[in-house]
Amino acid sequence: MAQEIHGNVLKTWYYSGSAARDYGAKEQTFQMVNATCIDFVWEKVKAVLLQKSDPLACSPVRRLPSCAELQAQAAVFRERLSSYWRDLAQLLSLGATHTSQLLVPLAFERMGNNASDQQLHGWIKDMERVKEMLRTKLTGWLQDLQFASKQVEHYAVEEDKDGPGNLTIRRPLLNVRLLRYQPWNLSFDDDFSALCKERQPEASQMFSLADELYAFHRFYWYTTVESIDSFYKDDVKIVDEEWQLEDRSHDTLSVNTDCVQLLVNALDHPTCPLEDLPLEAVKQREQCREQLWDDVVQRSPHIPVTSYLAYTQRINVNLCLLAWMAVNSYGICQDVPFSMIQSVHDARCYFDSPDDQSCLQSNATDAICSVSRAILLLKCRDFSVVWTSHNCTFTSIGFGIFHSTNRMLYQKLTEETLNYKNSLNNATLKYKDFKIDSLKPLEISFILINIIFRFSTAGVYMYLPQLRNLPGKILLSFQITCIVQILCSEVVYRMAGVPDLPTAVLIDSALTLLSCIWLNSFCYQMYSCVRHLRLPNQLLPAEVSQLFCREVLCVLIPWSIVCVAAVALEKTSKYYLIHSRIVVLAGISVSVTFNLVCLGLLGYMYLRTRCSMRQLEIVDNKKFASKKQCLFMSVKAVILSGIGIIIRIGFHQAQGIAQLVYYMHLVTMVQGPVLFVCFVCNGTTLPILKNRILLWWDPTTIPAGLELCSAAERNLARRNNEQSPFSESSL
Repeated sequence: MAQEIHGNVLKTWYYSGSAARDYGAKEQTFQMVNATCIDFVWEKVKAVLLQKSDPLACSPVRRLPSCAELQAQAAVFRERLSSYWRDLAQLLSLGATHTSQLLVPLAFERMGNNASDQQLHGWIKDMERVKEMLRTKLTGWLQDLQFASKQVEHYAVEEDKDGPGNLTIRRPLLNVRLLRYQPWNLSFDDDFSALCKERQPEASQMFSLADELYAFHRFYWYTTVESIDSFYKDDVKIVDEEWQLEDRSHDTLSVNTDCVQLLVNALDHPTCPLEDLPLEAVKQREQCREQLWDDVVQRSPHIPVTSYLAYTQRINVNLCLLAWMAVNSYGICQDVPFSMIQSVHDARCYFDSPDDQSCLQSNATDAICSVSRAILLLKCRDFSVVWTSHNCTFTSIGFGIFHSTNRMLYQKLTEETLNYKNSLNNATLKYKDFKIDSLKPLEISFILINIIFRFSTAGVYMYLPQLRNLPGKILLSFQITCIVQILCSEVVYRMAGVPDLPTAVLIDSALTLLSCIWLNSFCYQMYSCVRHLRLPNQLLPAEVSQLFCREVLCVLIPWSIVCVAAVALEKTSKYYLIHSRIVVLAGISVSVTFNLVCLGLLGYMYLRTRCSMRQLEIVDNKKFASKKQCLFMSVKAVILSGIGIIIRIGFHQAQGIAQLVYYMHLVTMVQGPVLFVCFVCNGTTLPILKNRILLWWDPTTIPAGLELCSAAERNLARRNNEQSPFSESSL
């Protein structure tokens, strides 16, 4: 009987709706069809619920029932209510089945398809895909009613304390009230019609029909479900459990950038759902859902970023924005049924039982979709659509013998809703393109220039004997470390794709820390030379080698300790990733702080000496340095202090727009030329390098400043240099 009535209702709706071309005619059709449907439903309600002997009716002269009578009334009420919801769920199951089965023949009759057999085969295939999309949406409704029917059996029915003799229903959080959060329409026509127009010219009519069928069921079952509350509200007090959880609109999570890039690409370049996705793309979406759920379970609000590679590995995303990115029409959750009750159950399990996820009803692949929907609809106030009266059209419909009034909402795409969708799109697209393809040639050019100048700086320090002192060897080690870092992260990983990204991030972070510790050694040597009034060139070669070996040992010991701790934490468990990054970031911060202390002590000693000279009335007309020299020293101080590394890391921590971080990455590639200019193209090193090159090119050339030097003086200097090792050994 239910199947026959439901089928007749759908046919009546279809033939009436196909002739309705304007909004008012469709509205009238909906009224007529829903009156037929609701008359049938309430005939069933009368047969099931109104069989009771009115024990709950209000009467001023009735005797107060005893406790046993109240318990008996509660048992009867709960049983009848449970039976009603079970029958309602069965009826909805039949309706969803009939709707899915009737969609293709209804569409064929409505569109009057006169295509050839080959075109008809493609049309039926596309229509079957629309049918599957509609079935997925209706399955969520069916699951919700089935869950609600099971929950009715566990309703707590007790005596009302404020009204003796009356009953109070205490409904748990998971009840039929959550059905109001089910979407009013599918948005198929709005989102996919233009995308599928080239593939299927009748795509708009296909999606429009599916939208109308869903809207019919959405209104039909929503009004039926809501009517049960109004039926008992005069006789029974209903108390609903509230979910006590604060707003999550400003929470952030650290997630995998590959998944975020997939979500952004799906929004920026949506595909027609009628097309068959490649198997690889389907697996990629499932893997992304699993990865996102792992990231959400970790609950890491912020994982420190130590390099540009680390930025491309993890990114901080707003929780509510991430939920919208996952469940929007173009997201990765469109094949997962939208069960609101299950979503709230999973979200409550996630928030109330952070250490025990066994209470989840969804599997690991679908959990992110389920929890995201509940979070977005219930706990994201800044991400919710505020419906006002001008967004909807209201119509009054009579409900059979009860003549109660309800309102049917036809959602319209108004300027407000479009602005809301655009704001979410813009907020999502800021994570677009962690690398900009159009700037790839510029990036490659910058990397090559950086490598060339760093190799040039290292070559000069190895070539000139004057720079092979202890500070020179330390600075050379710093240059070699930076060259290895660039080759590993920018050449080997980017071009060859090895090693994997987490390992590449570890190597890059470790080399960044090592370069900072080399700067520690260099700054300490500067401080030591000034403190003991000793120039670096005064050390003998043997003493330089011995001190350099000691410096290498002092550098490698703390560096090894920090790296071993970071690797052990990250490789032990993925949940310790944040601790691994904190260890490396702390090591870099301590290293930079040490450099700043050393440079600060140097500045203090200079100011103290200058003050002492003024007190002794020692006056010198010569300036400390020219403007050019001051500029060079300032840039050198910034480089040697490591402040540039902290600024770069801090810029990555902010993680505003991906393009800006990428621009910052390009700027760091200018370090090679800056180091070459500051440490080679200065007034001391450049003349020596120039003279050496001229002598290598033409040995007879006399460098500037040595023209008046006689051959006897040059021979005497050469003899003194040759005899000095013998004198040192004799001493």
